[in-house]
Amino acid sequence: MVKMIIDVHAHVYSDPKICSLFGTKPFLSAQQQISIMDSKGVDKAVILPLNNAEAPAEHQSIGEVLSICEKYPGRFIPFCNIDPRLPARPDLICADMFLKLLQQYKNLGCKGLGEMACRVFWNDPSLLALLEACSIVGFPVLFHTTTPDNNSYGVLDFMNLPYLEFVLKKFPNLKLIGHSQAFWSEISGDLKWEDKNSYPLGKVMPGGAIIRLLRDYPNLYADISAGSGLNALSRDPEHAWSFIDEFQDRLLLGMDYCAIDNDMQHIEWLTDAHNRGKITPSAYNKITSGNASRILNLFSN
Repeated sequence: MVKMIIDVHAHVYSDPKICSLFGTKPFLSAQQQISIMDSKGVDKAVILPLNNAEAPAEHQSIGEVLSICEKYPGRFIPFCNIDPRLPARPDLICADMFLKLLQQYKNLGCKGLGEMACRVFWNDPSLLALLEACSIVGFPVLFHTTTPDNNSYGVLDFMNLPYLEFVLKKFPNLKLIGHSQAFWSEISGDLKWEDKNSYPLGKVMPGGAIIRLLRDYPNLYADISAGSGLNALSRDPEHAWSFIDEFQDRLLLGMDYCAIDNDMQHIEWLTDAHNRGKITPSAYNKITSGNASRILNLFSN
């Protein structure tokens, strides 16, 4: 049915020992991640280092990520991460200050930047400089978003994601991959502010912000990982089938295991939908590997 399965959202450590702020167990080791991948038929996983100040986990060097990829060839795809708040005057931070680092990461095999989780607004000058540099280098950016009132991590935005739209418009060649409760809750047009950072249930109503943004901006993609992504689809299956059909070129399979005892059912849900004829073989293949292969240039020279 499918030649390859790629998980675009993994957090993997060489020897994890530190529990996250919100968990009781450390994140996964490479061996633990591979055991999950093998049990679910996943061929490759993207390692997303968490090193923004607000990231709710042990910070990780890009060197560690690259070492894991070298130790387990063919199983992992490295992303890099840079906090936009450089040790410099904010008004002097520009894209050139990020380009040297990003180009080094690209030369070493990194395929993108993420998971971006800094608590600054999208239009913060430092963040705009980093995004401009990513656009120049050709790195897609996978981000986690939240709202200013929420005591959590993520790039800051409001209802209907106006600041994300500003960035999509400003950098049309920059591929942005959306993730988090505050992103996926915007699938429905009846979203209330108090539900934006949660997992709303029930029918998806017309007028959802991410549907409009996906239609208007071809540089926006969506990562279906964690509870937020799967909930956005499973809350209203009939809507999910049409949503997947329309945006099959823009959706990416992710799981987001944060502990060994997590139980992520994304692949099972997609496979069941395919087996029942709810999504086409073409859409299934694109979501589980084709789109990731294309936007990450996995098989280019």
